[in-house]
Amino acid sequence: MREVQHPSRFILLPLIFGAGALSWMILLASLAIIALVILAPAFNDVYVAQLHRNDMQAMLDQYNQKIAVQDRFIQMAASDPRLMQRLADRQMDVVNPSEQVLPLNGVPSQRDVQSLIDESLIPVTPTPVPPLPWWMMPALLTPIRGVLILIALAGLLVSFLVEIRRHPTP
Repeated sequence: MREVQHPSRFILLPLIFGAGALSWMILLASLAIIALVILAPAFNDVYVAQLHRNDMQAMLDQYNQKIAVQDRFIQMAASDPRLMQRLADRQMDVVNPSEQVLPLNGVPSQRDVQSLIDESLIPVTPTPVPPLPWWMMPALLTPIRGVLILIALAGLLVSFLVEIRRHPTP
């Protein structure tokens, strides 16, 4: 019976630069392209949802400010009849004869209660969301997605053929 001696040395360079490593690199690159094409729309949907959520949160903060101002106004109006008279005069554009109106240049401001409330609000800006990475943006374009899929499929085919060529059948 013959005993086969296995080499005891492990040579790394042929493994790194050989056909097997090339095959694995092409396979992994192809799988990464396929993953990019599949996951890019989902990441874009998450990005859009985060933008929408932040816009809605800013609107909610603005509405909460409006409610607080209106509650404060209601409390003040219930206790101060002069305030109600001034508000009525403002809305009906009535000038008290004891007051002098100064003409101002420019566009006249609105005279309703809502404009007063809007002037007292602090502007709220939505929280910014970081955009998608630059390398993910091409995978969102339909023509480029098709090309990326073809490249990935060609890479899978090349990887398969290199691996078959490496192990010839007897």
